[in-house]
Amino acid sequence: MRMAQPQAVQITPPTIRVSFSPFTYNSHTMRLPAHSKIAFLLLSLWILQISCVGDSIEKDEQRQLPNIVFIFSDDLSFRDLSAYGQQNYETPHLDALIRQSTRFTQAYAGAPECAPSRGTLLTGMHVGHSPIRLNSSARGFEYLPDSAYTFAEMLQEAGYATAVVGKWGLGYKDTPGQPLNQGFDYHFGYLTHYEAHSYFPWVLYENNEEVPYSANKGMDIQPLYDKERSSDRTTYESFYDEAGKLVYMNMNQAIYAPDVLDEKASEFIAAHQDEPFFLYYTANLPHGPPIVDDFRQLADRKDMDIVSREWGGMVQRLDQSVGTIINQLKATGQYENTLILFASDNGYAMHNPAKDANGRRVWPDDEDLQNKGPFKGGKFSVWEGGMRIPFTIHLPGQKETQVISQPVWLLDIFPTLAAVTHEEVPESLDGYNLLSLIAGESAAIPQDRIFYFYKQNEQAIRQGPWYAIREHPEAPIHLFLLEEDQTSTVDLTEIYPDVSANLTAILDTIHEPHQWYWNPGDNQERFKAKQAEAIQLGQYIKRYRPNGLEKMPWERK
Repeated sequence: MRMAQPQAVQITPPTIRVSFSPFTYNSHTMRLPAHSKIAFLLLSLWILQISCVGDSIEKDEQRQLPNIVFIFSDDLSFRDLSAYGQQNYETPHLDALIRQSTRFTQAYAGAPECAPSRGTLLTGMHVGHSPIRLNSSARGFEYLPDSAYTFAEMLQEAGYATAVVGKWGLGYKDTPGQPLNQGFDYHFGYLTHYEAHSYFPWVLYENNEEVPYSANKGMDIQPLYDKERSSDRTTYESFYDEAGKLVYMNMNQAIYAPDVLDEKASEFIAAHQDEPFFLYYTANLPHGPPIVDDFRQLADRKDMDIVSREWGGMVQRLDQSVGTIINQLKATGQYENTLILFASDNGYAMHNPAKDANGRRVWPDDEDLQNKGPFKGGKFSVWEGGMRIPFTIHLPGQKETQVISQPVWLLDIFPTLAAVTHEEVPESLDGYNLLSLIAGESAAIPQDRIFYFYKQNEQAIRQGPWYAIREHPEAPIHLFLLEEDQTSTVDLTEIYPDVSANLTAILDTIHEPHQWYWNPGDNQERFKAKQAEAIQLGQYIKRYRPNGLEKMPWERK
């Protein structure tokens, strides 16, 4: 694989423009207020240390590298956190972290669903040519191939101890995609997507060894799916007592997965505090089907639908996990030397899409939580709501806030971490080093760079201020100016025909066909032929389902 130098930020103190606190906004650069000069100087020295290109770092200098913790939530809605506008409960640990972070207000996941979002994140390649493009292919749940190069492998090469704790989703233990083959020294948690639907799993995995939980064998997960689809959920109130505590499971005996994941993450931090480490904490919260140990701040909100209270309780439980990790970093003396990233894997997913009066898909906001945000669409769609996410980066020693409105996406994380660690990166990456933006160098990232998304026949592209989407390669595009039109309601295709033609030409050529995935323009007949070929060639990939289910509810239709 051809390698290239990372897009490192070459900084000298007079040219750094970083602001953490109230600032004057002008063309995405930040002017430093006087009261932030001490914080600015400390941060500038850190950026200077880690982002200037230099010779390779010797082993005895590796301890100078910052630790890296990436907290990746699952299906978090845009307004689930109080820092993003949630009014029904507070998320104090995440709010505190976000206050001391750079907040990217136009951030995108690489895809509108779990597997390709994680695959594009780790490989830094968009869905038009990455090895993981959709949740499943004609073969089943695809895995990362041996040929993939992940940023976890890059961090291993830089001398980091690496761990993924939580939901993996990119390969079972008998495939090349299992985490120990993809740059991780340690894994604990779920290996496949469906298994991660259970918060009381019958089995988890530690370094490819099964960890059975016999105390959870009595957990029937089917009623949780039934509850989501029920028009009368009052009968499910009996899952919780009057104080909002879960009684569907005996919590004195059952193993609640978030508790175990927090323990494993804390153990990893403690075990590697004397060397640089990378912790990829991939919570399955608040992905459905909803169930939570405690409603917490929503215990008395009996006016709310039970699913809304559960979802809110799950987000609060995610906030608790963040607090546990932050506290462990502080307890081990590592917090001030740790870069912390936080993001969700895709856009709005609390409620599945429904059909409006015209037969079009719509994603209803939750009536109680009002957590969807303003964006059109949601999970499984390349309308903007399928990919718009909360995303923040906390630099070591950062005490105040920075806000950046230039569009970014999770594929930028690979080159950013390459700059942090002075490592070379593949030339195929589709992201840019975000330290440039944090340092105020907005021109370091091309304003017209391309963000490409797809879901089967749907394709979308963001380029500069423009967002274009088409439902099929043979359908015309719809064109929007997102900074004026967050809800994507004013189609400007006819007003700007040259822009529309240019973006259409990009969509026509950007996607490399794949043997097994549904390519744009495919149909059911063609896809079924691929499935038959996979079975004939013995390439069907087995699916693993949660808690003894033989089929998922949607597989029984």
